[in-house]
Amino acid sequence: MSLHFDTRAVRAHVPHGANQPLSEPIVLATTYAAGTAANHRELYQSGATTFYRRFGNPTAAAAARVIADLEGAEEAIVFGSGMGAISSALFAVLRAGDHVVASREIFAQTRTVLDTVLRGYGVETDFVDERDPANVAAKIKSNTRLIYLETPSNPLLHVADIAAVARHVKPGIELFVDGTFASPALQSPLALGATLSIHSATKFLGGHSDVMGGVASGRRELVARLREMQILLGTVMDPHAAWLLLRGVRTLGVRVRRQAETALALAGALAKHPAVASVSYPYLETDPGFTVASRQMRGGGGVVTFLPRGGVDAGRRFADSLKLIPIATSLGGVETIVELPYDLDFGEENGDGGPSEVAGAIRMSVGLEDFSDLWADIDQALAASHAREPLDVHYAR
Repeated sequence: MSLHFDTRAVRAHVPHGANQPLSEPIVLATTYAAGTAANHRELYQSGATTFYRRFGNPTAAAAARVIADLEGAEEAIVFGSGMGAISSALFAVLRAGDHVVASREIFAQTRTVLDTVLRGYGVETDFVDERDPANVAAKIKSNTRLIYLETPSNPLLHVADIAAVARHVKPGIELFVDGTFASPALQSPLALGATLSIHSATKFLGGHSDVMGGVASGRRELVARLREMQILLGTVMDPHAAWLLLRGVRTLGVRVRRQAETALALAGALAKHPAVASVSYPYLETDPGFTVASRQMRGGGGVVTFLPRGGVDAGRRFADSLKLIPIATSLGGVETIVELPYDLDFGEENGDGGPSEVAGAIRMSVGLEDFSDLWADIDQALAASHAREPLDVHYAR
């Protein structure tokens, strides 16, 4: 696997002078004293990070500068959650009468914002199979203002060709890419033609299951519009969370490299297991997204989604049989966890009204444990799920 992560973007923000802290200070102040009335007015009008915390914070600003460099962006902005970033970005660019083309395979809450909240305000969204750029192009209309991709997608790891979709972007249309499952270590959406790169920083960027946040990076003018929306909605990042994000970013390269290597090995082993019906992982050569993923990503990422034979009951039996790996939501942390998307908020039907593709699926976020330890637990759980009768347990939906 060729996985190079440029650490210079992180190192560039570490002070080199004498008696300078190597860790960014946490500035907890919510308000700041101004020298004069004129100075106070200037701080407000300029959007200074030393005016009022909802308008910005020095620690959060430091995290944003690092992320901007990692993404190759003119500017970045951090938020209190991934959905804070996504919602603020959508509200910043969309108005009544606008049209959106979005990935069909998409994070459930993002779909709800587009298909329920914004639809209620007069914004129309067409959801398409994002794996074929022609599907996106076919839905672009005169009032299309946004193309929204999530790649790799949640939870089936569909891969959209960012560069191919970007060729259909016309003046007046933004191309947002949620690259949470890849992180800036593995994918550079802006370099491929996206106008905004979005991540849930709660995942790989934070990396330790102890910080919630979101980030968005792009051209300066667009980020300024997001900042205006952030001030209005109050979707700011807490300074301590910003400090934890900075700490996580420092180890992003080594963590993601290890996670991607282990995930690829686990995906390969799962694909050969008789109790597994299918495996989704972008860097498996048998995966439908492999050709595009190997071109636009620097590794397959730390998430593997697979379907045990036997459907929903088998998936639940597998999860309940794990001894080392816990059942938990989220992803990107140093510990391996599994989630059953079907039992959460992905519904019983796909976007076309057919049976859900995630019924019985296991979404596994791979951590930093040894492959042998993880595989021993997975193997015994698969054996247990295949051998036992269906559980006499009621799973509330």
